[in-house]
Amino acid sequence: MQNEKAPTNSLNVRRFLKLAVIALSLLGIVQVSALTSDTRAADGDFHFTILHTNDLHSHAEPFSERGKTVGGLARLGSLIRSIKSNTPNTVVIDAGDMFQGTPLFTHYHGEVEVSLLNQIGYDMYTIGNHEFDDGAENLGKQLKNAKFDIICANMDAESQPDLKSVIKPYVIKEIGGKKIGFIGVMTPELERLSLSLGGVKIKHLNDDWLIPVREAVKEIESKGIKHIVAVTHCGTDFDQQISQAIPQIDVIIGGHSHTRLDKALFVEHDDSSKTIIVQTGSYGRTLGRLDVVFDKEGKMDAADTKYKLINITDKLPEDPAMKAYIDKKVEPLLPLRRTIVSQAEDAFDNRWTAYPWDSALGDLITDALCEAGKSYGTTISVHNRGGMRGRIEKGPISLEKVQEILPFDNRLTFATIKGRALLGALEHSVSGPAGGRFLDVHGLKIGYDPTKKRGERLVFALAEDKDGSYSPVDPEKEYKVAINNYTFQLLHREPLSLH
Repeated sequence: MQNEKAPTNSLNVRRFLKLAVIALSLLGIVQVSALTSDTRAADGDFHFTILHTNDLHSHAEPFSERGKTVGGLARLGSLIRSIKSNTPNTVVIDAGDMFQGTPLFTHYHGEVEVSLLNQIGYDMYTIGNHEFDDGAENLGKQLKNAKFDIICANMDAESQPDLKSVIKPYVIKEIGGKKIGFIGVMTPELERLSLSLGGVKIKHLNDDWLIPVREAVKEIESKGIKHIVAVTHCGTDFDQQISQAIPQIDVIIGGHSHTRLDKALFVEHDDSSKTIIVQTGSYGRTLGRLDVVFDKEGKMDAADTKYKLINITDKLPEDPAMKAYIDKKVEPLLPLRRTIVSQAEDAFDNRWTAYPWDSALGDLITDALCEAGKSYGTTISVHNRGGMRGRIEKGPISLEKVQEILPFDNRLTFATIKGRALLGALEHSVSGPAGGRFLDVHGLKIGYDPTKKRGERLVFALAEDKDGSYSPVDPEKEYKVAINNYTFQLLHREPLSLH
């Protein structure tokens, strides 16, 4: 009897295996389908979809992070195209800083980034501060090849004719039979952040930097348009300021602060209307999807408006043509990847962006800067946190990784400065939330109180003496410091740094 039952069991096993293979093969299809299908409510209200990114920073290739493969514009592009094909009334937006961050930018100066946004099919983009890292003239040259709209209402580019010729303060798109206004906004801190603007500046910076944005909103409204989206490279703090000051803006697609908003921020106004603020983080790790719903009165329906971040992982397919393009562009840079310069015994995390204290990576960099200045007699080094990027994984460190960690064309500077200037720089470092301005240090111990008003937060600053002990920084004493030229020049430009 056992021999007679064997064929039945064998058949069941074969049938199970066959079904399992089919199920597994369909799993990937189901996952992608779930990401790309149109899930919006089908009712009488007006709705449209915004797919958005920000702060891509030249991360065209997938990269390894905490043992996982993330990002990659060939995957991002494939996903965007798939969603668009399944979802009517969809616009694709980038909120700036597509340049700078890998050797691709250093080698091609922005050509690759603009080409990839063209290939993906972006509809519009606003300029980020790092787009100026290779100069304003280069930015104008690269953006002339863009097939997408470039919007920025508050930037004066009169000194750069090529750049001026491609920028619009806003665009109006007809989506699903309704006209929608899209306004671009640049951070008011642009002139502090960039040293290579070539005369480009922020309009009305000395009185009210939001005047040009208000003017653009007024002009859009004069055309009978009720729905307005701001595409900003300002950071979440300024985005909330914008939403409170200009309640006519329904949606803010943000960038600059590298903030991963898994849940959207809502700002409620006196008339009970709301502005929604979204941002994806950075480096193409995620794609933002915002399904916006407006009620019959033209107000955004916060309850029915849906938002989510889609993680870009190696489970998503790559667009073959885009992958081939990226691979070809990477070929001349492969020697950097193959050149191993050191070994990391453990990972250097990249969560330091919000640390209100020294970071391990910052300590490594400032230690190296001070070591390089020994012959000059340096005892102190400082490095702005915005000047270091990325994460070092455990294992070999390549020359390519070094360039990703320190991507900017900065030069090491040795200087003798008064303690007064040093104290001013440290005060400026803690004058806002931990971020790009925060200084990692070597040879200093500092304490500060973030609850005090700006300019009065530094509680103490101690400098290391030759015998290894620490004593208070003397405003009149001279100190030899190692510093990158960017931070050194900002130190002399910032009034706060010199009091």
